Amino acid sequence: MNLFDRLPSSLFNPLTGQNNRRAWDLLTQLSERFFGPDCVPDYPEGYLHERITKEIERFLLDRGWEVEGEEESSTPVNVQANQLLSRFVETGWFIEDRVGARVFVSMRPVVARFFELLESFTMEGPQLVGGNIQLIHNQLKHVVTDPKGQAAGFQSAALLCSRLINALNATTLRVRDLIRDLTQEEATPIFVKRFFAEHIEEIYVRDFRQMRTENHPLMLRFEIIELVDQAAQSEPSRSLLLDGYRELPGDRQTTAEDALARDIARFHRLLDVEKFLERMDRVIDAATQRALAYLGYRLKASERMEYVLKNAVSSVCRAAEVGIPIESRLLSPSAVIADYRLRMPNLPPAKPVRRSMKKREMTPRERAELILRKAMIRHRDTTPAAIHRYVESRIPVGSQLDASSLPIESVEDAVAVLVLMRMASILRANPRAIRENPLFRGLKFDVQMKEGIRAETPLFEMADFIVIRRS
Repeated sequence: MNLFDRLPSSLFNPLTGQNNRRAWDLLTQLSERFFGPDCVPDYPEGYLHERITKEIERFLLDRGWEVEGEEESSTPVNVQANQLLSRFVETGWFIEDRVGARVFVSMRPVVARFFELLESFTMEGPQLVGGNIQLIHNQLKHVVTDPKGQAAGFQSAALLCSRLINALNATTLRVRDLIRDLTQEEATPIFVKRFFAEHIEEIYVRDFRQMRTENHPLMLRFEIIELVDQAAQSEPSRSLLLDGYRELPGDRQTTAEDALARDIARFHRLLDVEKFLERMDRVIDAATQRALAYLGYRLKASERMEYVLKNAVSSVCRAAEVGIPIESRLLSPSAVIADYRLRMPNLPPAKPVRRSMKKREMTPRERAELILRKAMIRHRDTTPAAIHRYVESRIPVGSQLDASSLPIESVEDAVAVLVLMRMASILRANPRAIRENPLFRGLKFDVQMKEGIRAETPLFEMADFIVIRRS
């Protein structure tokens, strides 16, 4: 869908030219006075035409309006107000309805919503990451309890999560643009003011200092992922959530499964938040060092020489008034030729002493630790070959055993039983995950999970499953 399928194509025409800033201020003032969410129209059809033009006249008296080729317009203020209102109506910002002899003015609902988005963008300050994370976490708790009824909340929380990550990523770009603009400032006071006002107060994340602490809500991101998996991956919660997605109004070209997968991927972007924070640390530190170095250079290089000369002249005048004769130079010149001003010779670097490489012998303790570590890794082998060896040595050809009957005589056997249980769980949830893996294609046995049955062994208490060795 194109943007101008929902908005008039000439909507941005008043925001161009030399009066673009005044046009935006005028739209903001009219929205606050008449078309904001807290404003109630005088009539069901909107506001009278005369009332809107009076407000535009007040704005023109305060701010004025520049006309190309003229320093000051000779057109009366009321005529200018009517012309501006007519232009806003022609470009689609407002609509006029004539009821009898009276003309009412109102704002289109879609334009009002679009204007709120633009205004929130202009007024957007530093992000509050903790509050957004807390909102996402609380919403997901409601989704787990009522998946079908809270499908819209699940989708909104995923969108908020995506916007949060994008905002963290965009902060680094804003820092670079700011430092590039600050270096163009010629006046040092303006540079200092903009650096502390824009760089320190408006760009930093408001809770940036608390992000690394244990009490910050950002620590809930792992619990958020668990809630997402619980609501969107396990049954019957997933089926109920898909039913809720099918009932949501929206794009019918996207299926409920695709929309749910898209929102799950948005939630999983929270796992990469550490990468964005480290990148933000590097960019902000580099920008701060660059700004401080530039500020130090400005303060040292812009010293006013006339102040130094003025102090020297006043010192000479005070000495003459007191009667102290000046016996030497005020600024004694340094020696033109001196031993300390001569260049020192370059000494050749000393050649490094070459030493033969010696191979260090392992101590008996280190050799024993290495053998023990290798044995520990070998006993905990979870490769398909190790599982295949266990099945061939413990299960006869063409027979089957359940989990409670599988023999466990060593650490290798215990590890193999746990891997078989994990394979059964994966096959139950996604059979293609094992069959498409080239490492598991040569196995000569099958694993099936018993639904709702638990098995107890001397070592484990786990879900019951069956291992079938093919003939």
